[in-house]
Amino acid sequence: YGLVGSEMCIRDRYYKLVLQPGPRKGKDAMISNLEADKNFGDHRYFEATFLSEPVLTVMRSNRSLISFDLDTLPKSAIIKKVLLTLWYDIPIPFDTEYLNYTDPSPGVVWYGAVLQKIIEPWEEYKVTWNTQPRTVETGQVYLSPFIRNCNMIQLNVTSLYIPSDITVSNVWHPNYGIFFRLWPTERFPGFRFASSDYPVPYMRPELTIYYTLP
Repeated sequence: YGLVGSEMCIRDRYYKLVLQPGPRKGKDAMISNLEADKNFGDHRYFEATFLSEPVLTVMRSNRSLISFDLDTLPKSAIIKKVLLTLWYDIPIPFDTEYLNYTDPSPGVVWYGAVLQKIIEPWEEYKVTWNTQPRTVETGQVYLSPFIRNCNMIQLNVTSLYIPSDITVSNVWHPNYGIFFRLWPTERFPGFRFASSDYPVPYMRPELTIYYTLP
């Protein structure tokens, strides 16, 4: 199962490309520090978490990677906006103090997670904690702790898909996907969303790209 669509908004003269692949076409994986050489290419969650491990009585750190196939996006497309929609089933409990958390350490005033741009190739069924690809902090998207009355959140990830200096060029350029990790340290319990391997189709990650053509 997978959803790929393209349409044009006549009023704004923007094209729209919607990508929501399923297990067969989706590319995402989880990596874990306690099983640093193990691959989790079929993991049902797209998560960044720091939780206690019941059996080992230690803390487990999980991070995730995801990449959308942009082959259907015209090479001459000028990206204007990119939205990532994520769904979750059961939220991870956390102390509400994190909603307005201030750490006494110099320069640290916030805890949550970030989405970073991956700048090296990686393979869904080979990547591990010990082989995780490099990322860059430039343009990273912050995800703050939240309490919502719905199980969906939409993030503006445009900065991960266009050059940081858009005054020079805002034409799409290749990247190797998105890396999801806690930030700035692994203190907050984290977030657990559905991945492309999640059994409920509408809850899988969805990327919506708005663009124009020359």
